[in-house]
Amino acid sequence: MNRVVRASIAALVAGTAIHVAFTPSANAEPVSSATDRQERVLAERDGIVVSVVSYRLPLAADAPPHPSDCDRTGFLRYRPADGPANSRDAEHVVVQEQGLGGGATNSDSVATNTVRSAMRLGHNIEFWALARRSQCLDETTGFDFALRSGNYLDAVDYYFNGKEIDGRKFPGFRQSSNLQVLDWMGLDRVVRDQYELMLAEIPDQAVRQRKFVCTGISLGGLVTGLFADWDFDGNPATQDDAGFNQCAAFAAQDSMVSSDPAAIQNTPFFRDVTNVITGGANDVLKAGFRADVMPRIFGPVPVTGTKAFLILRLAGLAAHLAPDAESQLLQHLPRDLDIDLTLNTLFAPTWAAFATNGADGSGTIRDFRFTNTALLGTLIDNNSTNFSLLQQGVGALAGGPVQDKSFPNPGEATQIPVLGGYLRISAGPQRRVAPTDHHALYTWRNYDDVAGVPYTAPNHEVADIRDVARQLAAGSPYAYWETYFPLRVVVDIGAAYGGARSGDMSNLRYAGMSRTKPNLAVFGGDSSVQNTAGALFPPPMLAQVQTMPGYNHIDTIGAAAVQNNGALDYSGQYLAEFVAGL
Repeated sequence: MNRVVRASIAALVAGTAIHVAFTPSANAEPVSSATDRQERVLAERDGIVVSVVSYRLPLAADAPPHPSDCDRTGFLRYRPADGPANSRDAEHVVVQEQGLGGGATNSDSVATNTVRSAMRLGHNIEFWALARRSQCLDETTGFDFALRSGNYLDAVDYYFNGKEIDGRKFPGFRQSSNLQVLDWMGLDRVVRDQYELMLAEIPDQAVRQRKFVCTGISLGGLVTGLFADWDFDGNPATQDDAGFNQCAAFAAQDSMVSSDPAAIQNTPFFRDVTNVITGGANDVLKAGFRADVMPRIFGPVPVTGTKAFLILRLAGLAAHLAPDAESQLLQHLPRDLDIDLTLNTLFAPTWAAFATNGADGSGTIRDFRFTNTALLGTLIDNNSTNFSLLQQGVGALAGGPVQDKSFPNPGEATQIPVLGGYLRISAGPQRRVAPTDHHALYTWRNYDDVAGVPYTAPNHEVADIRDVARQLAAGSPYAYWETYFPLRVVVDIGAAYGGARSGDMSNLRYAGMSRTKPNLAVFGGDSSVQNTAGALFPPPMLAQVQTMPGYNHIDTIGAAAVQNNGALDYSGQYLAEFVAGL
């Protein structure tokens, strides 16, 4: 063999050795980057331990200055008090992504109810309510102090009236231009945080794939579908890290689990064209965020903006701390455009009342007297509030006369064939009422005390307002509603659904892999989702599909443990039965 041939063979062998040495093995176990695990017990209720678990997982080195809490990620953990202390020893672990703007505490009811239902079935499971990284920016100082002092006005006055707490004044609500760190908290950060937490808690991939049930409510279902098709190490030759290989099954709560609902990836031509167009558009929007051209948060938007969600939380805090006292919350809120437009949108009984802000003689919500519980119910109940995505069936107004609402449309209009299903999106399908007596003190009848109320029925009241108040009142570690939800997540989901598979979406490598596993889809019977998005993008053919009568959108994760017919919360029960059958 001549010298040239020997040299060529040696180079080939050496090159092969180098390739083998530096190419990840298809069987190599991924290792989590998360460190410094911390767990703190928050409560024990009815035999279920609730704790907060967090890990250090720093943002990228080029992220702008941010609070140290933003370098940690975590979840609320629900487990049987007499069950395994270690997650890897649980029979199954349900891991849930939250909906738009929802904090980890959003899932407190369904988490508790699922674990409890599983216990009744003879199974020890856990439920993890994930917190998006953006919850590190939540406003909790006023809530934490008020929960200690017992006076909800301490929080109201801290956020709106300059009250000092421990020598500190509220610095004001952050504007989009001051929240650059949210640009580092898009979809890729959300799904990777979920992956890293699952990997850190249960390092063995085979065990993860057998034990985890991945689920999401509303927008969280969409995130779960994208998680399933994400390639976390960026290497097509390995799949142990792929999202679908972390989960034994998938579940959607009033949502869908998919990364490609329009099946764009099934056709090479459309796949390539949409990637160029949508991927390019996503790059432009991403640049717009970083250049402060695109708003990073809802901010001053009424109903879903920064102050709007904070007011709902404060109403919950007041109803939790002083449920039967006459509310002083509205008197302590300033009159500004954000607040007044939010209150008017949620409360106005007619178009004339909305257009005139109550000057037509009907009055605004500030012109009526409520107990704190009644005020909360008026803002969120399915027979009171005018925005369907906030509605829950928590009872009925009492203590004075009421009139029917027709703004933005009467609930009866949703009975119109076809069109009615879409009208549900605005204000829900139920008859809604507003108070009319400016002198009466309006009170509240809880969900299990509505028999005889002419505009509702027990089978449409499913959530305990006392539970809802306690959850809304939460301060640290995680609030019920995020203070600064990143719109970047919504834009990224839109790009992914539109076919973007480049840039930040380059690791969205697979399509429809969640459909290869068992699927559960549960829909609220009074929600608009099943008749709109659910009809356009139906669950997998072999999925278990359940409709929960009388449930609104948020009720799918916020219902009471026991319903008015004596049945357990359908959402927790269906999920527990699904998990037990795996």
